[in-house]
Amino acid sequence: MNLIMNDNMNSGADTKRVTVSLPSYIYDRLIKRVPERQVSRFVAGLLEEKLIVQKKQITDPIKDFVDLRSKLPKVSDKKIFAAIRKGRM
Repeated sequence: MNLIMNDNMNSGADTKRVTVSLPSYIYDRLIKRVPERQVSRFVAGLLEEKLIVQKKQITDPIKDFVDLRSKLPKVSDKKIFAAIRKGRM
């Protein structure tokens, strides 16, 4: 199945042709759900949504901080408070 995708399907912006192999059951569901002349727009929209969600997950600063913190050595609360007090003097 050939799909034409671009950054903004409605604007007629630059497009790239992509050939995609799909399992038969997915192809059958796609054809039943999406009109023949709208498959590219439908697939491009789904991919765009998926990429936006992934980008948000990757660049979530709070999640990145928590992940980083779990990789660092454990420091006791006592040492943390001592460092804070020392910095305030």
